[in-house]
Parts: sequence; C-alpha cells; structure tokens
Amino acid sequence: MAYQTIGRGTSANDGTGDDLRTGAGKVNANFVELYTLLGDGSTLSADPVVTEASTQTLTNKTITGTFTGNITGDVTGNVSTASGNLQLDAATQIVEVRGDGSATEGAIILNCETNAHGQTIKPQPHSAAVTNELLLPADGNSTLVSEIATQTLTNKTLTSPTITGTGAIAGTFTGDITGNVTGNVTGTVDGVVGGTTPAAVTGTEITANDFFQLPAYADATALGGITAVAGMIVYQTDTNKAVVYNGTAWVDLH
Repeated sequence: MAYQTIGRGTSANDGTGDDLRTGAGKVNANFVELYTLLGDGSTLSADPVVTEASTQTLTNKTITGTFTGNITGDVTGNVSTASGNLQLDAATQIVEVRGDGSATEGAIILNCETNAHGQTIKPQPHSAAVTNELLLPADGNSTLVSEIATQTLTNKTLTSPTITGTGAIAGTFTGDITGNVTGNVTGTVDGVVGGTTPAAVTGTEITANDFFQLPAYADATALGGITAVAGMIVYQTDTNKAVVYNGTAWVDLH
C-alpha cells in the first residue's frame, strides 16, 4: 500500500481537509503497513532493524543475487544449488584453500556416494618448500598411481628407472637389465646375459625337457665387438656353429 497523507486543508479551519474519521483511517492504515513489515501485523518484532552502514549479525537469512566482497569467519551448513553443478568462476580461475598459517595445510575432502568415507587431497607441508603443478591424466578415465598401493600399469614407458625390492615383471621387456636378478626368467631372452661384460650367472639345472637359445652373431667381426670372458657361448650364423670363448679366442664346439 502507498503512504496515505492526511489532508489538512489550505488554511486552518477552512473545511477543505479530511474529516476526523477519514484522517484516522489513513493513520491506522499506515501503521498497519509498518507493523506488518516490521512485525506480525499487530506487534513489532524485537529484532533490531538492519541498516546499510552498521555492523550487524544476520541469522537464518537467504541472500540471493550477486555478492561482492570478502566472506570472513566460520561458515556452517551446506552450500548447494538446485540447478546443477556448483560453479566457481574466480577472476584468476584459481580456487585456493588456505592453511591456518601455522601447522595445518589446506585440504579438500571428497566423499563417497553415501558420505560414509572421505578421501583427502593435501599439499606437501611447508618444510618441503614445494611449489609446483600436478596435471591429471590426459587420456581416458584413469586412476592415479600410488606409492604403496598394488596396481597394474598398462602401456607405460619407464625412462632411466630404478626398480628395487621384490616382485615380478611380466610381459615383454625391451632394454638392458643391470644388477643381480634372483628368481626365474621365463620367455625369450634376446641379448647377452650380463651385457657386453657378462657377470657370473647362477641358473637352474637344464633337464631333457628344457631348452634355451644361444644369442646369435653373424660372423667373427660381430663376435669381436663383444667384451667376452672365458666360458661365454654364442651361435655364429655364417658357420652355423656354436662357439665358445676360451679366454683368448672363439673356438668351435665339437
């Protein structure tokens, strides 16, 4: 309702203003509107009136529209949207979760579908002095590799790796293996055990049901490129013979 002004006339007692009943009705209507806005229609609310400039605490309020400025203090409750994804569009395109300035890092907790379990994403501590980027996998759906979890890696290329501990390497391996190998080697070995400078090899007994293939070299020139030790056996393809290095030269096996 718009504000109703009581007509007072042009001059005192000229008979052109509102009569007492009409004036009182306007007064009542104006007060009813104020009491409805600031209370329940008959009683004013005990809550203080909110002003633009004063510092006040709002309780159980819903703020809609565009918010500009900083939000400080504790926020309890859920932040949700009924229209779909909760989108954050920062001016720098960066959402920063800050630490407490002392001992606790910023973190993000991702819950399971029933919110019964949560996995926490945390940065390295301040003592590590690390500032870097972590890029997510670029191709298809995938799972990040853990330092300690048991996982299967597919189609990976390891550059200058050092593999320590116990375990198994299955499939086709291309490249040089240096160091001590304990356990069984199954499949085809294409190369020289021990590299160009072979080390002593301890193997299992070869029975009538077992076989192995000697590394093949085209001719004596190719054999000359090997740093051989006494006892090494290879197959020379130009003579179709197995040859052994006696410590001085390659000789045929008869």
